[in-house]
Amino acid sequence: MKRPTTLFVFTLISSIGIATLLYAASSKIVEGDLLKIEGEFYTVHDTAGHEVRLHVDKTTHLEGGTFKVGDKVEAYVTDKGHARSLYHIKHL
Repeated sequence: MKRPTTLFVFTLISSIGIATLLYAASSKIVEGDLLKIEGEFYTVHDTAGHEVRLHVDKTTHLEGGTFKVGDKVEAYVTDKGHARSLYHIKHL
């Protein structure tokens, strides 16, 4: 009976590893100054000089309280523009 258990554990560990890689592969980091907040959409002027529009909703992890225009932020963003997490930063 050890084989089915071993196979199950191997499959579980493999699945977790693949999910982690997919999560990381579909994310990017955006750093910059918060320019606008319009409902669920935040616009960030990033360090490369681009304006990046982020979707922020109740599923977004907001670290450090409320955000306001002018804050320096770092966001982990999906390839579709949804912010998974948003942090205040002190440097750029």
